[in-house]
Amino acid sequence: MFGKKAKEYNPHHIPLLNKIGYGFGAIADNLIMNAFGGLVMPVYNIALFVDPALLGYAIAIPRIFDAFSDPIMGNISDNTRSRWGRRRPYIFSGALLCALLLPVVWMAPVHEDRFVFWWVAILGTLYFTAYTVYIVPWQALGFEMTTDYDERQRLLAWPNYVGLTMSFLLPWLPRLVEVERFGGTVQGAVWVSVGVGLIIILAGLLPTLFGREIAQAEEQEHIGLIKAIMVSASNPSFLIVAFSNVIVLAGLAAFSGMGLYVNIFYIFDGDRAAGLALAGLGGTVYAIAAYFSVMLAVRLGTRLGKKVATQILLGLTMLGAASLLFTLRPDMPYLQLVSTVFVGLGLQGTWMTFFTMVGDVCEEDELKTGLRREGMFSSIGGFSRKMAVAVAAIITGNILKWIGFDAEVAATSGVPENVLGLLKISFVGGQVIVLGLGLLLISFYPITRERALETQRLLKERRGELTEA
Repeated sequence: MFGKKAKEYNPHHIPLLNKIGYGFGAIADNLIMNAFGGLVMPVYNIALFVDPALLGYAIAIPRIFDAFSDPIMGNISDNTRSRWGRRRPYIFSGALLCALLLPVVWMAPVHEDRFVFWWVAILGTLYFTAYTVYIVPWQALGFEMTTDYDERQRLLAWPNYVGLTMSFLLPWLPRLVEVERFGGTVQGAVWVSVGVGLIIILAGLLPTLFGREIAQAEEQEHIGLIKAIMVSASNPSFLIVAFSNVIVLAGLAAFSGMGLYVNIFYIFDGDRAAGLALAGLGGTVYAIAAYFSVMLAVRLGTRLGKKVATQILLGLTMLGAASLLFTLRPDMPYLQLVSTVFVGLGLQGTWMTFFTMVGDVCEEDELKTGLRREGMFSSIGGFSRKMAVAVAAIITGNILKWIGFDAEVAATSGVPENVLGLLKISFVGGQVIVLGLGLLLISFYPITRERALETQRLLKERRGELTEA
């Protein structure tokens, strides 16, 4: 089921079908990661009035547990020896488990605050543990499919091209669960999640069929967990990429998560249907711009190098976020889509270049240690990103509480003007600050194109021709 074992192939040019097949894994990643987070607040806070701060902690607990499980999963995958390779069995199993668990998240039998808190925390922990089983090996597989500096950039563009198709769907999920035919928001969330789960299963299968692993990696010595973590976490180049990613991701997740509230209560004065529809349209516009962002990132990365590409893309994102101060206007609700275009043009390419930089770090690590440890680097990167999302969930819920937002009051008597002002300022200002910090930190990234190519030349001398598993 998981592909053929070890025959010769050219790691400098991956066939298009293999790139697309690997890229389909991003559909599962996108849906698993964002369907849960995108529906918790609309279902349990906006529709059922559960305390947003409690929900923030309930979202954070699974992500913290999930983050700590990442290095364990990375080490397990790196050390696995099976007829199907180190990555493929876990990729499909994790996707299947996530698809089965997602609908259950919305089946809480009691809607009292503390019961929902424990329900979301426990189900979420199981769900994101399955996500770890999927995402760590899938990302590691992408790092090892090619050893070529530019081909890695082209390969890892495909998860963005393919995965972005779900960005046309995801922003509309909160609106879809409100469709009257489902008989209520909760029932809508269950049925929408069933459909999402079927897509996750199919998308999770394809990388196992088209992914290619390096055969020599199966012959290397087993790596102890603690030693692997310590060596990986002490790599300066990796730390710069990881911290840049974390700062941008945590900040954007914390503050951009308030965008739904801005549209419903600031732009449309509490009209939930109109706010959700505009959020969905904004997501669609972002997805279109994001396709151009990926193409721009590939062009910039192959011509100017990944560091310069990332700086340009972060700058575009920062410009778009800052412009929201002027484009968020209740009298011109769709003007904000201009800002969305700039954010989309910059942000998606930024995520891609962060990801491809880790592949270059893996090459330098192999030169130093003699071991291929894509799973560990993927897992530590995943650990940092998931901790960032966990912290962001807490920040979002508490900011809403600190500025005085109350969903039940908002639904009955509206939101006070001073709270609306604070909501807008927090939403815009927070994003600009974290993007600036990320831009500053990535300027210290040391791996240039010339350095990466020299590393690959030395590795080629050491290991000779590559084979696929």
